[in-house]
Amino acid sequence: MLFVPSSCRRDYSGPAAAITIGTTTSEVNSLILIAQDRGYFAGNGLNVTHRIYRSGLGAVDGMLKNEVDVGTGSEFAFAGQVLSRKDIRTIGVINRSSVEYLVGRVDKKINGIADLKGKRIGVPLKSRPEFSLGRFLLLRGIKDSEVTLVNVPVDQAVDALVSGRVDAVAAWQPYVNQIRKQLGDGIVVWKTQENQPSYTLAMCTGRWSAENPERLTGLLKSLIQAENYSIKHPEAAKTIVQKKLNYSKAYIAEVWPDYHFSVLLDQSLVVALEDEARWLISNKLTSEKQVPDFLGYIYEDALKAIKPAAVNIIR
Repeated sequence: MLFVPSSCRRDYSGPAAAITIGTTTSEVNSLILIAQDRGYFAGNGLNVTHRIYRSGLGAVDGMLKNEVDVGTGSEFAFAGQVLSRKDIRTIGVINRSSVEYLVGRVDKKINGIADLKGKRIGVPLKSRPEFSLGRFLLLRGIKDSEVTLVNVPVDQAVDALVSGRVDAVAAWQPYVNQIRKQLGDGIVVWKTQENQPSYTLAMCTGRWSAENPERLTGLLKSLIQAENYSIKHPEAAKTIVQKKLNYSKAYIAEVWPDYHFSVLLDQSLVVALEDEARWLISNKLTSEKQVPDFLGYIYEDALKAIKPAAVNIIR
């Protein structure tokens, strides 16, 4: 599936450079959708092809297989690829969000967090949601051994909880709303991310970033223009994303405040990557034994040259 720009602003008069971007169909990629719609890519000398993947991990894998030049995905996926010693770089965060929830059934005697002990909780295993869930429970005195985790992909979360296959489920929108429509007041809902948001990263290989500095600059300039547009014209930005993704106005209005669309590279990203790497190592989901130096995988020069205030990494 391909998206193409619906408008074209030609500030750039030279030949357009081809670039292929791989993403999911999700609002986390709003800056890319806005840049397309507003013609910012073309205005910065880029002829963008947009390839759609079922997951962020799939987009990153496609980038590593040279199916696309740039892929977007979570910082958790990035940490896993760094631990696998892949030739990967992040050139910038394009979104921060806190959208992961834990939903429990009241008729399963879940009214408070302590009631989760001994219960079956559905969650995509070996994933960021499992990491967030484990951290959420641990901070409230519930050990992994005191719950039973059941592997439930997020697109099966609604059926798993409604059918009673699990007592609680880790999910995000729109699945939480779908659960609420079927179970009404018979659920309790908690946010699981605390003060550690998830990050959507733009990623490429180290080789591509070294060989394509002008394309990289044009890409970042376009995304920063989209960021500025979303700040100055929030309602118009929401309408672009709503139409691109075929969402309802009510849904986009509800979820928009949970996202922070800005292009940056800051120290909090490094802290999150290190925290997740420790979790992957301790759960034996990687053969690595030590937390890697993520600074070697963060390419900050391009963003620093365009928007110095957006880069705040301690080296």
